[in-house]
Amino acid sequence: MKKILLCLLGILCIITENSITNYIDILNISINLTLIYMTIVALYLDELDAGILGAILGILKDIMIGGVFGVNALILFIIGYGISYIKKNLYKESYITIFALVLISALVDSVINIATFSLIYKNYNVLVLGLRGILLIPLINSLASLVIYRLFKKSILKLKED
Repeated sequence: MKKILLCLLGILCIITENSITNYIDILNISINLTLIYMTIVALYLDELDAGILGAILGILKDIMIGGVFGVNALILFIIGYGISYIKKNLYKESYITIFALVLISALVDSVINIATFSLIYKNYNVLVLGLRGILLIPLINSLASLVIYRLFKKSILKLKED
């Protein structure tokens, strides 16, 4: 039941991201709620469950958003599985941990997206892509994750109990 609820919450994040947060721009960058959600939830799931949840949410995000099919599924699978794999060595309730993990996750997301879209769409404006993708996007997503974690900390810590 918990896994179904987590999947439904992830779908709600995708819908919220597509309908609301894509229209709220900070420095012409929107917040990636699905990435933040997957990063935080992966801390409390085992590797297989986090990987499967990431792949399902990624495929749904690819279907709803468009673009190169499978890229979001790959990114969210890697993030979910990777964070869940190293969770034993992390202090999960720390804001610094959440900030750092979302920063690394957003960096992985940006690098894979830049590589994919540069190759497919033949866009080689490396300076703009690097500035936005390597610096601004991870920083804005990490700052947003601190706010989200602060608001939903009690609910997130209930995952630890289950």
